[in-house]
Amino acid sequence: MIIRSGTVQDAAAMACIYNHYVRTSPVIFSCQTLTVDEMKEKIDRLELGARFPFLVAESEGRIIGYAYSHLWMPDPVYARSWEVTIYLDKDSCGQGAGSALLSELVDRCREAGAHILVSWVTEGNIACERLHLRTGFTLTGRIPESGWKFGKYWNDCVYQLIL
Repeated sequence: MIIRSGTVQDAAAMACIYNHYVRTSPVIFSCQTLTVDEMKEKIDRLELGARFPFLVAESEGRIIGYAYSHLWMPDPVYARSWEVTIYLDKDSCGQGAGSALLSELVDRCREAGAHILVSWVTEGNIACERLHLRTGFTLTGRIPESGWKFGKYWNDCVYQLIL
């Protein structure tokens, strides 16, 4: 496995990973899949790879995960508070790619000037919760019943890492 900087050319693989979870899991609080063009627009809009770190993990020439950071809130007072996002291909979970991606993302965020990293995790996503805790994040909040998906409410948990 290699970790490299992501590019807009990775949008198709990213959309495939993202859309799987939209359709099958509450880990993404959205019911809307993204086309490749919409994923490209998201990469541009969030300034991924330009202003903020953006990584992909590849194995045998195939993208098996991606992670990125972006502004947590738009007001300049939050300029050094960034949100992080990480998704793995459904067949690549539990093989170390998530730990490698998130650790590298944290390092790059630190180098790029972030002060605080925030991550939203659906409560009950044990693997993701453990991943964040192993990487040094702490659980700082819980928002009960914040998302409705698959006929039920889900809780959102906020994890934070002060760099």
